[in-house]
Amino acid sequence: MSDVSDQKFEYIIIGGGLAGGNAALEIRNRNKEKSVLLITSEREYPYDRVPLSKEYLRGTLSKDKLFLKSAKFYEENSIKVILGKSATRINPRERSVTLQDGSVYRFEKLLIATGGSVKRLNIEGSELSGVHYLRTIEDCDKIKEQASRSKRVVVIGGGFIGCEVASSLSSIGLETWIVEIAPFLLPMAIDQETGVWLKNYYERKGVYVLTSTGVKRFLGEEGRVKAVETTTGDVLKTDFVVVGVGIYPNTQLAQDAGLKVDRGIVVNEYLETTEEGIYAAGDVARFYSPIFSRHLRVEHYDVAVKQGRIAAANMTGERRAFDVLPYFYSYQFELKIHAYGDLTSKTSIVRRGALDEKSGFFQFFFNGDVLDGVLSVNKKWDEIKLARELVLRRAKFENPSELSNESKSLSEYL
Repeated sequence: MSDVSDQKFEYIIIGGGLAGGNAALEIRNRNKEKSVLLITSEREYPYDRVPLSKEYLRGTLSKDKLFLKSAKFYEENSIKVILGKSATRINPRERSVTLQDGSVYRFEKLLIATGGSVKRLNIEGSELSGVHYLRTIEDCDKIKEQASRSKRVVVIGGGFIGCEVASSLSSIGLETWIVEIAPFLLPMAIDQETGVWLKNYYERKGVYVLTSTGVKRFLGEEGRVKAVETTTGDVLKTDFVVVGVGIYPNTQLAQDAGLKVDRGIVVNEYLETTEEGIYAAGDVARFYSPIFSRHLRVEHYDVAVKQGRIAAANMTGERRAFDVLPYFYSYQFELKIHAYGDLTSKTSIVRRGALDEKSGFFQFFFNGDVLDGVLSVNKKWDEIKLARELVLRRAKFENPSELSNESKSLSEYL
């Protein structure tokens, strides 16, 4: 066991993703003197995961462009980074963090930005070589290497990650299949009519899509996957598989420390947990949103970056609420999808515009008569900004379907 008293930092950050990395940079930007320690279980310095299913997977973005800063930057700015080690224990009373090797570090303020872990399939053949999951640079490099010597791939999951991976692999020449258990693609975000349109769009792009279909087992030879057997009896021959069925937040560390956990680490609008001086941000945080007057957990780039910076500001003495409207984007073939707000509490969805990739369209998400969120497909930014403002204002509509009337400008509702 290391000597605790010799390893004290004013600020400790657990997690090297977008939230943790941006928090470290923001702390150092605000205070040049105080000590900062960032601990990450990965062997890479903080980086952006978003391109892993897009440009980096397609080979149009180099690895060095993924990183927030170079290794030299952290050294020159006295940000100590521990790579490849997991935190195993937080002791709020002693203000300490224990790592897997038994070393202990004390803190004054702590940020938990442990992100999420991929949900893994527990079916026959799951252990076969060639069954991949995408979360890290290492995962993506393995998929890229496999793709370079393959002709066919089956993607399990038709959510945002699955669709992005499928569109990327198809665009570099692989015969690509998507297997989705729901009746349509992007089932957590869009309505069935739009999801069926999206399926048809993918098929026009040359991707084979099976909906209302689960995976029964993976079939292999000599320890390597060779086919996917579906719940409908189809056997899809393949060179490899990519599974993208979501993540679960890494909350165990916080839960063991006695912090409140409820589908994420529960934090207030200042991103502070139930323990004073301990914060959480990014995919793992279930934060109170002053805009929606309820707790949300969002797994997207923009929220992670901004929460990391705001948590850092609060750790260094400010008192800033995270009152930012959640935003994410997804690019799939020629589709540019942007979304603002909360798409999860919808009671109805109103579409504005025909289902057409050239002219584009909006989907407005209502919780009763209140506009909670908007998703746009191939719309211009001036229109997207108007829709965003409607969500930000928590606009109420006695008849939500009136938003489908394109003869009335969105600006008229503001």
